[in-house]
Amino acid sequence: MNLVGKRCLVTGGAIRVGRALVELLADRGARIAFTYRSSRDAAMELQRQLSGTGVEAHALPCELSDAQDVARLIAECRALWGGVDVLINSASQFRRTPLTDATLDDWDDQMNANLRAPWLLSQAFGPQMKQRGEGIILNMLDIAAERPYPGYLPYCASKAGLVALTKGLARVLAPEVRVNGIAPGTVLWPDDYPEEQKQRTLAKTPMRGVGSPEDIAAAARYLIEDAPFVTGVVLPVDGGRLLV
Repeated sequence: MNLVGKRCLVTGGAIRVGRALVELLADRGARIAFTYRSSRDAAMELQRQLSGTGVEAHALPCELSDAQDVARLIAECRALWGGVDVLINSASQFRRTPLTDATLDDWDDQMNANLRAPWLLSQAFGPQMKQRGEGIILNMLDIAAERPYPGYLPYCASKAGLVALTKGLARVLAPEVRVNGIAPGTVLWPDDYPEEQKQRTLAKTPMRGVGSPEDIAAAARYLIEDAPFVTGVVLPVDGGRLLV
């Protein structure tokens, strides 16, 4: 897909990997709407930065775990553009939830934000893409969908569900719409990640390092622009973690 002038929605686009994806789309000439939850200052700064270079950019607040707020986001995008050409479900809730301490709210919040919201957005925009004859949905997954992290099981389950949704949507929306996923390994450390755990993770990574948001953006560019015969694929960008 040639991204010039295309209408792109990125969830969680204000910081970290989401920001790198927004910047990629902007560099390729797209029009962009991106959501944020708590990172309002970063979102406003990014919107100003992009607008200053002539890019159409809209920073939209959204609590993705709230179905009514997702419905409002859908309506807002339709009011802006009528629909979208590229949907990137990047936002995730990721927090430690040990089995004996996790609550029903922990489960619901992560399932709703990480799985239900991509479903609702794909349900809203995917059929419109198919009717128009072109579109792309790209889901940010995690190698934890295949290798679950013991202290983060609701998160891992939500990402495993998103893998299934990615493959199912690829079948339902083909051939007009391509649906793929990217499964990062360690790209950025969580803010509260212990140093000892960092060293154990690096020791289990064949590339002996941590990736960057730009690594994910490069994979996204391939899947969006240069992979017309690729759909239903989950591309690991993990430094070889899944090999170990």
